[in-house]
Amino acid sequence: MKSKSINLLFSLLLMAAVSLIIPDVSRTAMWVGGQIGVDIVADGDIKYNIEKRTDRLKNVYSDPRFIGGIIIGYDFVKEGFLGYDYPEWMKYFSVALNVNHNAFTQPGQTVRAQEFPRRTPTGQFPIRIDKSYGYVIELSLIFIAKYGFLPTAEIPFGRLIPYVGVGPGLFFTETDTDVGVGWSSSSDNLEPGIVAEAGIRYMVLRNVSVDAAFRYRYFYPSFDRSYLSSIGPYRGVGRMVIDSFNAMFRVNYHF
Repeated sequence: MKSKSINLLFSLLLMAAVSLIIPDVSRTAMWVGGQIGVDIVADGDIKYNIEKRTDRLKNVYSDPRFIGGIIIGYDFVKEGFLGYDYPEWMKYFSVALNVNHNAFTQPGQTVRAQEFPRRTPTGQFPIRIDKSYGYVIELSLIFIAKYGFLPTAEIPFGRLIPYVGVGPGLFFTETDTDVGVGWSSSSDNLEPGIVAEAGIRYMVLRNVSVDAAFRYRYFYPSFDRSYLSSIGPYRGVGRMVIDSFNAMFRVNYHF
C-alpha cells in the first residue's frame, strides 16, 4: 500500500516536471510556484452500506492540518504558445496545474449514527470511532480569469492582479486507524473532485510574484471500515463528502 502511494506521488511530480522542460519558446509566459497553507475540513457525515441497510454517522470532526505543494501555470499572452497567436482578450486568462499534499486526521470521538431501515425505536444510537489518520494527494487543473491593476512600463498588465479559478481534480486518500475499539482497518482510493480558488497576486518584480488565496475543494472518498456501536460490531463500505477550505500563500517565479 505504501509503495502504491509513493509511486503515485512520483508520477504526479514527474508530470509537473515535464511541463518545465518543454521548448524555450513556450516559456515566455510560464510560471512555477511553491505553496503552503492550512487545510480545514468541515464536519461531515459518513454514509455506510452495511449488509441490507445504510448507517449514517453524523457530524464527524476532522483536525485542521497544513497543506503544501507546487503549482505550474501558463498565461495566455499575445506572444502565443508554440507559435500560436492568441487574440488580445486571452491575456485575461491563465491555466495552472496543482500538486498538493496534506495530512488527514479524524480524532477519536463519539457521534450519532442514524440507521435505514430502523432497528431501534429512535433509529439512532451512539457510536465511538477511534482516531483515523492518513493523507490526501491532490492533482488539479484550474482555469483562471484575472484582471490587472497598477500597470507600469515594466509590468504592463499590472502589479496587482485579483483572480478567480475553477477546475477538476483527482484526489488520492489513504487512511489508517489505531488498533482498538472502533475503526480498525486501512483503505486508499482515488476519486474525482472540484477545486475553486479566489485570490490576489502581487508582482514584486517582473519575474517574481506572491499570491494570497482562498481555496475550496470538494471530493467524495470511500472507506472500508469496521466499528463497534452500542448494538454490536459492524463492517461496511463508507463514503464521506469532504468540504475542504484552504488559506494559501504562494511564491512564484515567472519565466
